[in-house]
Amino acid sequence: MTREQPIESAPTQRPAWIRRPWCVATAVGLLVLSFISNLVFLYNHCPLDLSEDESQYWQWSQRLAWGYYSKGPGIAAIIHAAVVVGHWFGQAQATMPVIRTPAVIFSLVSGLTSMLFVRRIFRDDRAGLMVIILSAGMPVFAVGSLIMTIDSPMYCAWALATLCLWLAVEPRPGDDNRAAPTRQGKARWWWLYAAGVFTGLGILCKPVLLFLPPSLAIAAGCNRWLRSRLATWNSLGALLVALLMQVPTILWNAAHHWVTFRTIGGEGGLGGKIHLGSRIEQLPGHVLLYIGSQAGICAGILFVLLVLAIVDGILRCRRNTDPVQAAPWCFLLAMTLPIFAFYFLVSLWNKVQPNWPAAGYFSGMALLAGIATERWNAPAHNRWYRRWVVAAVAVGFILTVFAENVQRLYPVLGRLEINSKRISPKKWDPAFRLHDLKLRGRAIQKVRLSMWSGRGPLPLVIARRWDTASSLAFYLPGRPFVFCIQSLVGGPVNQFDFWPGIDQINPKTGKLRYAGRDAVLTGNFPPAAFEKIIVPAFARISPLEIVPLYYDGIYIEHLNVWKCYGFKGFPRG
Repeated sequence: MTREQPIESAPTQRPAWIRRPWCVATAVGLLVLSFISNLVFLYNHCPLDLSEDESQYWQWSQRLAWGYYSKGPGIAAIIHAAVVVGHWFGQAQATMPVIRTPAVIFSLVSGLTSMLFVRRIFRDDRAGLMVIILSAGMPVFAVGSLIMTIDSPMYCAWALATLCLWLAVEPRPGDDNRAAPTRQGKARWWWLYAAGVFTGLGILCKPVLLFLPPSLAIAAGCNRWLRSRLATWNSLGALLVALLMQVPTILWNAAHHWVTFRTIGGEGGLGGKIHLGSRIEQLPGHVLLYIGSQAGICAGILFVLLVLAIVDGILRCRRNTDPVQAAPWCFLLAMTLPIFAFYFLVSLWNKVQPNWPAAGYFSGMALLAGIATERWNAPAHNRWYRRWVVAAVAVGFILTVFAENVQRLYPVLGRLEINSKRISPKKWDPAFRLHDLKLRGRAIQKVRLSMWSGRGPLPLVIARRWDTASSLAFYLPGRPFVFCIQSLVGGPVNQFDFWPGIDQINPKTGKLRYAGRDAVLTGNFPPAAFEKIIVPAFARISPLEIVPLYYDGIYIEHLNVWKCYGFKGFPRG
């Protein structure tokens, strides 16, 4: 940025608010319509099984704690509350729609917050409608409004905190834009503390909200008006509130060898030894994958428009010498660029998941909405921009509708008797992983019944990976606990290591609790680990069975299944 000019003592000059009540009413109507349609979709004909992550969080919600191996307690508490409310409305047990209902609610709140934020920062009702229309073309937002992962509450908390921060620092009538403003020119302290609360709540779901304080510091460093607004002890007080809310989770981690911090560091490529040669070889692929994944979740055209809007915002900051007029642009850029830049740096040595920088899209879409509104109402020579905006929203919306209804192609392809291996759903179905999880439960239950003599308990179920164990626990009839032996066979530590395993000791008898029990084993095991750990643990193991899974006649995947008899305990040492 260029050096700012000295601030004069003239009263703050802000553009007049462009009032269009019909824009506000239309935006709210679209959000309510989306809320209702999402609920109808979930409770009537949603073809998407509960994902493995969602199943894992559901298991967490049954065993509430102040922390978990990879996340804070927020997501578990939310799902637990949803299940309790579901019981009040007659749901005897947790169901897929009940678990996902909070995601629909968070989406509505995030949408309303986005509209209010854009209206407020640009003082234009038309921009509030524009951001809602543009968001309809973002497939990643559609996913977040239906799938109950940590991103839904995190994004909502980020949105509310960002809105509160702007309400705290925005110029107000009667303020002076001097370098050292009078007392009434300071940030509104109550909005700062509200932002601190929302930040703290968001961190309990996903630590990405830790980006908010440094992003705000960057905004203050680049703009004298924002810096003078935030030069108050209340700013530190709000930060302290957010940090104090993390104390129980920090204490839990201290008692569990800081597992959450180590897991997050491992996901970011900071765990273990770093082999420089292999990192350099993977560098181009990781960077291109990061950029390509962000373009993909934005449906391509919107990603290009967003990049152009960021460039335009940077140029406006550089050209505008009035810090008050430049404040909105500096604020939006500071809330957008740091998070994307950070994950770009992470992509230099490790793979970045597409959803990791999702929080940056809140202010990024606000920036795009402001510029799109201005250009939409520009003279006729800018009509090309209108066409691209319409195309971007149309493409994104069509892709979203296709992803939510792609299962309709399965029976058609099955009736045509096309070679399913050549047309694997992995190539054309973005949600193929959510179409076979219920099938897994049915397949494993069938194997359990084939082993059962009709007397006594059904065979136990053991899975190699945490995700498979979690989804089976949700979709198996009766929802038995499914044991996971991932760390036992050489995999990383997971949440199942904090819960009693299959080799637990009965405190009354001092013997194995499940000694002599039969079990169904599923997963892909390294041959050495299977022979050294699995085989000695049972009196007899049947040969491997390959169980294919078909969705409406189309092959999805297969399960490796072993029938294990007479559990003796896993070898020690």
